[in-house]
Amino acid sequence: MNLSAAGVISGTTSTTGTFPFTAEVIDATVATATASLNLIVAAQSTAPGYTRWYAPTSFWNTPIAANAAIDANSAGMISYAIASYANGANLANTSAWGMSYVTTTATGSKNYTVACTQYCTSSSISFPIPAGTLANTGSDHHLAVINTTTNTELDMWEASYNSSNDTWSAGSLGTTSTVGWGAMCALGQLCNGEVAAGFAMLGGAIRPEEIAAGLIPHALSITTPATKSGYIACPATHTDGSSSNANAIPEGARIQLNPSFNVAAQSWSTWQKTIAYALQTYGAYVSDTSGSLALYAVNDMNSGNTTWASVGMSNAGESLSFLPWSEFQVIQMTQCGN
Repeated sequence: MNLSAAGVISGTTSTTGTFPFTAEVIDATVATATASLNLIVAAQSTAPGYTRWYAPTSFWNTPIAANAAIDANSAGMISYAIASYANGANLANTSAWGMSYVTTTATGSKNYTVACTQYCTSSSISFPIPAGTLANTGSDHHLAVINTTTNTELDMWEASYNSSNDTWSAGSLGTTSTVGWGAMCALGQLCNGEVAAGFAMLGGAIRPEEIAAGLIPHALSITTPATKSGYIACPATHTDGSSSNANAIPEGARIQLNPSFNVAAQSWSTWQKTIAYALQTYGAYVSDTSGSLALYAVNDMNSGNTTWASVGMSNAGESLSFLPWSEFQVIQMTQCGN
């Protein structure tokens, strides 16, 4: 029997995603059968100059195995905690709820002693922050600062700049490596983070340059109102889950759009298919409790970052109700901590 496959993977020199192709099988009797399949390709970069955050071995950057086991209560959790919020599903890329981030520069960045004011493992952290940096405007006031010289990320919750005395503070803050694990502490350790699950703040955040390339080479970060209390699913290290319902989904759980769902056949825009392919290849980790079902993305607030308008998208929270949320599944979970 001979096997031949035909398909085109478009993008740049290094691609990542799930792509449709056709396989043709010819047996000894010259009978021919064809089938439409999905080819999964994983790589680090989507375009020249693009840097994928965290290590290649990070949970953010590891594709879901083809034979990954599905959790016994997958259907219940998807129905209760995910699909029931489908109508309001959105891309959290707004000034209020998108992740504000900025990269330090050789000039224009000043070293600040950032004071911690509420949930603190240290009283302050010294870190360079560019002038004019803005946290998001929602109640979390999230801000991440990347120091490319040291490959370090400073995450802040309730970040606040006082212009009268030129100081920064945050209700909670911490640092992690941008080439490391992708969480604020090691797997299995219980610790707080500036995102409820203890993940690095930029973990899973969708960027406009990924949409421009048509490839998202990492797992996504998803929030829902129905997060489970008293259960932390690895790789999360913390939870603010509040629901006691048996079908609530734990923070740290990984969901996946069923790989058999034919994304290519849908009459969706390119950006919609790009997100869907990432959800099939890498899935999404539940990272926080929120008022709606949402995928985290970066926002446009700080200068120097690619804007959503430049890739033909709104920064006002694109609807994700088009996704077939009932077609998702929960990858088998392992409980972390108590």
